[in-house]
This record gives sequence, structure tokens and C-alpha cells, in this order.
Amino acid sequence: MHKSILSLFLIILLASFSLKAENHEYEVSKVEYKNLVANLYLPKVEKKLPVVIAFGGSEGGLGTGNANGEMIAPHGVAVLGLAYFKEKGISQTLDQIPMEYFIDAINYLETHPLIDSSKIGVVGGSRGSEAAFLLASMDSRIKSVVVTTPSKVAWYGLTVPKSAWTIEGQDIPALGLELDSNAKLIDRFTVALENKTNVNKSLFKFENINGPILLISAENDQIWPSFQMSKDIEVYLKNKKFKHKVVHNSYKTGHGFSQETAPEIKKSIINHFVSTL
Repeated sequence: MHKSILSLFLIILLASFSLKAENHEYEVSKVEYKNLVANLYLPKVEKKLPVVIAFGGSEGGLGTGNANGEMIAPHGVAVLGLAYFKEKGISQTLDQIPMEYFIDAINYLETHPLIDSSKIGVVGGSRGSEAAFLLASMDSRIKSVVVTTPSKVAWYGLTVPKSAWTIEGQDIPALGLELDSNAKLIDRFTVALENKTNVNKSLFKFENINGPILLISAENDQIWPSFQMSKDIEVYLKNKKFKHKVVHNSYKTGHGFSQETAPEIKKSIINHFVSTL
């Protein structure tokens, strides 16, 4: 199944299950800041709000960010639902995305009078986990991280054989797929990950992350080995004596999870941010 279909399936799961909550009312507004394409979900409370920057994976657009806004905002946490490609005014493909775009999202939140900018988290899934890890490792203003079916390294973009991500105009070290397009996608990723030299160059600097991390992986992931990569991240951080809490929840599902696992996954994401921001 194509990754974008799986990602959209997860959006539907996130949006379709209710969780007993404080059920804060919230307002949604379009963000007007530089070239950001985003919606801000603001719960109606009489205090400054913690906030989560939320975005999706290879599906692009605002769908996943909006789904996270609808899921998290009722629990008293604001959400900046962000698109980073496939929307008007930004890249149309997942290629050469500047990390400065995500940093601008943090800068915007610092200007908002109702946001507590000392309490900013990030959630990203699949290809979006790369951006989430890069952002959190580059910018200490991110204080809490959730990633679903994550990668431990950066990868090439979807349409050109270059890194999907740049900083200051330079490519962030990344891996390309191995084998040819006739091979299974999971095999193309797995073989690429066997090149330890390339992996070490493209590995995220997890030790620089300034807060707790929740990893949510799929044990039967048919896209890339998110379960093994999550276990590798755990070992890496233990060896680095990482000072923040790391939780890894895995499910016996494919990359898009399942209807049965969705309520528990949703609850874990919400509880992580409510308890850490």
C-alpha cells in the first residue's frame, strides 16, 4: 500500500475516535506569518497555552496537522497544524524542504500572546518524523517529541536524488533507497540501512533533543523498519546517557496501524503532551 494512503488512514483513525476529555472548546484560525501554511487550534482557557507543532508525512498538505488539532486541542493544548509541502506557496513535493520553515513556525509561536513559548512540542509521523527529529535536535525550544512509525536517519526526497531536507541552503546528510523499483519498499529501505557509514552520517543527533520522547512503531511495518529503528534510537540514547524520558510503544500492525490500536495510540499522544508540556 502506498505511504500516502497509509498516512491518510492514520488521519482518519486520529479523527474518528473520541477520548474522555476536559473537552475545551477551541477556535481555529489561519496563520499569517511569512510563508507558513498552517492553522492554529486555540483552546478557550484563561491562561497561556502549551502548544504542539503537528504535521504529516509523505501525503503532504494540512490534513494530518488538522487531524492532530482536532484530537489534541480539546485537552487544553494548542496545536499548530502545519503543511510543509503540497500547498500553495510552498514546495509541491517532498524535496529539499528547508528546516528554516519549521524554525519559522517556532518563531511565530513566540509572537503569539496566548501561547506559552516555553512549552512547545512537536509531533510527526513517517516521513514527518524526520522533520520532527531534525527540528527538535536543532532547536532547544522544542521541549517534547512524539513520532509515529519513525526513521532514525534522514532520507532523500520523493522525486529527486537529493536530501529531502536542507539547512542554510545545504543538504542535510541523507540516505537514498537501494535496489530498484521492482523490489519491495521495505527491502529497499532495509538494504540502505545496512551501509553503516552512510547511516552514521545521516543519523539524527537525538542527544541534543531538549525533552522527553515518545516513539510509536509498527512491528510489521511494510514500508520501512520503524520498530527496529525505534529500538536503535532507544539504545543510542541510553548509550548517550540521555537525561529525558524515552518511551517506545510498539504495535503488531503495519505502517498505518489499525482501527483496534487507534484509541490507545491517540490516548498515548494526548497524555504525553498533557503531562510533559
